Amino acid sequence: MKKTLFVAFLACITMMFVSCKKEKTLNGTTWKAQIVTTEDMGEDQMEATLTTTLDFTLKFIDASKASMTMTSSATATMGGQTIPIPDMNGTITSDATYTFDGEKGTLTGVDEETGKPETIPFTYNKKDNTIKMSETEVDEDGNPLTIELVFNEVK
Repeated sequence: MKKTLFVAFLACITMMFVSCKKEKTLNGTTWKAQIVTTEDMGEDQMEATLTTTLDFTLKFIDASKASMTMTSSATATMGGQTIPIPDMNGTITSDATYTFDGEKGTLTGVDEETGKPETIPFTYNKKDNTIKMSETEVDEDGNPLTIELVFNEVK
């Protein structure tokens, strides 16, 4: 009887550990995403290719604070030569707060142009350990422009 009770007790303890899901925490993690676009410009013999690179670094500092840094760079290729475009190079860092339930979250920061709070939702994909954000902005012509970022964790 004691042996049966011990085995049942051991089975219950094992089930408790197996059935508990370990929820992902973002505290202290760093994530990176990149967008590279190319655009052909010009006419006839003055054709050039503009390549723009946006590098994003998302840092979850503690259980509620985060920061996002965007570094932009651009080059123009014309006649086999590639030159940087200094006016399109720069870095912007924004502080934010965040919430995260193990699957979905929100980043809340201050829009630098309007000074108003802005919230961006994100989702965590456990299968491939990525964070995905999607935001739609309106360009200068009034057309919607959707930006999708997929962040990979930096180990």
